[in-house]
Amino acid sequence: MNNINIKKLQIVNALIECGNACGAAKKLFISPSTISYTLNQLHTQLGESLFRREKGGLKPNKEAFVLQEKYHEIMGLSIPRKAFIITTYSLIELLLADYIHDLISDRYLHFTPMDVCEDERLRKLKHREVDIDIGGKLPVDASIISKRYLYSRMCILVNKDHTLIKNNFCLSDWRENKHLRWQRDIGSITSMVGGIKITDPLFSEREISWESSNLLTLAYICSCSDNIMIVPEVFTKPLMSMLPLKTFMLPTELEMKFTCYLHYHRSLQHKVSSLGLYNIFNN
Repeated sequence: MNNINIKKLQIVNALIECGNACGAAKKLFISPSTISYTLNQLHTQLGESLFRREKGGLKPNKEAFVLQEKYHEIMGLSIPRKAFIITTYSLIELLLADYIHDLISDRYLHFTPMDVCEDERLRKLKHREVDIDIGGKLPVDASIISKRYLYSRMCILVNKDHTLIKNNFCLSDWRENKHLRWQRDIGSITSMVGGIKITDPLFSEREISWESSNLLTLAYICSCSDNIMIVPEVFTKPLMSMLPLKTFMLPTELEMKFTCYLHYHRSLQHKVSSLGLYNIFNN
C-alpha cells in the first residue's frame, strides 16, 4: 500500500467524494477510461477491489478510506492531531457534554463556535479544519456526509417569575412581550426551524430587545428579565436545571419544529461512527 503513487490516491479520493467514475473523471479532468484503468491496477496491486458497484454509484470499502486518508495527509488536508474538532451551537454542546466527554481515550474534544455563513461551514469541513459540524443543513457536496441528527418541537422559554406570564401562554403574550432573537442567517434558520414564517407579522413585527448567536447567553438573559424566546424543547431540561426558567407550548398559530444535521467529511466516516453520536438522541 505504501507503493501507491499520489495520482492513484487522488483518483481514489475523487471516487469517494463524487460517488461515481464520471463525476471523478470530470473533477480531475481525465477520462473515465483512465479511472477504470487505475482501479484495475489497484485491484491487481492490492488483491481486492476498493469499490463495490451499487445502484446509487460506487461504494468504497475500508481500504479505500485508508487510501483517502493517506492522500489527505500527503496533501496537508489531514494533519494528525489528538483533538477531535466539533463545531455546533452552544446548547447542543451542552447536551453532548454529558454523553461523549469520556468516550474517546486517545483524543480530546475541541468545540469551536459555529460560523453564521453556511458556505464557510462547508469550506471548513471540506478542508478538514473542522471534523464534525452539527447544525442547520448545509448545501449538498459530494465530499460531505449529511444526516438528520436531532428533531424537536419548538416551545416558549420565559423567566420562572415572569411579571405577566403565569400558568399559560397565548398569542397576546407573544405580541405584548419583548423577544430575544437567535442571530443566524435566514437560510440557516429556515433550514432548521420548519413552520417559521419570516414575513408573517407575528415574526416580523416582534419587538426585539436582544440578539445573539449564543443560545446560552439568550437563555441567561431570559432567566433574569421579562423577555421571552423560542427554543427547541429538547434543550429545556438542562436549561431549567441551571436557570430559573419555565416553558410553554406554542400557540397553534406558531407551531414550529427544529431539525439539525450531522455533517462530516466522507474520509471520517469510520471515526465518526466510533463516537456513538447516533445513540444519544432517538430520531
